[in-house]
Amino acid sequence: MVIQKNTTINEILHAHPESVRFFNNLHMSCGSCFAVNFDTLENGALMHGMDVNHLIEQLNQFLTSQPPQATTE
Repeated sequence: MVIQKNTTINEILHAHPESVRFFNNLHMSCGSCFAVNFDTLENGALMHGMDVNHLIEQLNQFLTSQPPQATTE
């Protein structure tokens, strides 16, 4: 999944469940906020006074540092 500023936070959380830790570390309560269903990453960044491009960079770094998710078949 390519994360862009128009990606909804919900899409990110579903594709990368571990990203809830990333958002929590930034004091963004995305895991428990109703707005994640329709808010984009850009809107979330703006609401928290963050630069969306820097946020995307940090999020991608976080995700690539995580161990691969086990798949069940």
